Amino acid sequence: MAALCRLIGSSRMGICRLLKNSGYHHHHSTVHQFPDGFSYWPNYFTNKEQRTLLSASLYKLDSSETRQSRVKRKEYWKSRSNDDQTELDPPATLFAPDDMYEFQEVRTTSGFPKGHFDGVIHHYREMHLSSWPIDKFCDLKSVLDRLYSLCPTQDVQTHILHLASHGEILPHVDNTSASGRWILGVSLGHERVLKMREESQDGHEFSLTLPSGSVYLQRDDIRYSYLHSISKNTQESGVVGQRLSIMIRVSPSPMSWLNPQGFLTLMTVPGSMTCNP
Repeated sequence: MAALCRLIGSSRMGICRLLKNSGYHHHHSTVHQFPDGFSYWPNYFTNKEQRTLLSASLYKLDSSETRQSRVKRKEYWKSRSNDDQTELDPPATLFAPDDMYEFQEVRTTSGFPKGHFDGVIHHYREMHLSSWPIDKFCDLKSVLDRLYSLCPTQDVQTHILHLASHGEILPHVDNTSASGRWILGVSLGHERVLKMREESQDGHEFSLTLPSGSVYLQRDDIRYSYLHSISKNTQESGVVGQRLSIMIRVSPSPMSWLNPQGFLTLMTVPGSMTCNP
């Protein structure tokens, strides 16, 4: 930004201030640093579209929790009725406090990991989505049309993953047979950092911030040759907050979830899982 200001000249410093105030900022990785198969749209959705997607996602997740939790959240939002939100408010303001949600932990009392497959996801809620509540949210259909237009193919399944403020996703590589050749992720809420590291010795690595409204696509070799993770904090400020991601992937064959005996496979090879951040 400073270099841009010098190029423009002091007489046009107002343009620089305008860029700063509009939310323009430098991301850690540029498009030139991305390996083949990785695409990134840092500001794909508008603030209003983000709020629509996040509201619909929370509606689906919240409806699956206990009545006690739903009542607690209802009372919380009622107590804040004077703080009416508008489409200009940050999407993260749609989250209730962490203790209002039934986030799943990671450890059992015996010290062994539980939860999401091999335990790489900590403090989360999730749901495989069979349908969106289009009738409940104005403009949701048009936002979804924009989202799914980015998908390389149309045979897809959708997954919602909500991380608590202290939630994280540890480095892992996806299971090839169960997650398809590509995966697309939408980030909503607080900014987090995506870290990618090639599995080979002295492999290439890169990281980038995922602001709310950003979208990334992994396809082909990078899906299975890079470890990927979502850290607890942001790259610049270190401030943590809740994050919800919408993950869209190729719909796997029903048989890919079965072991040779015909039973549903829940565990994966260590370091591998069927979910992406």
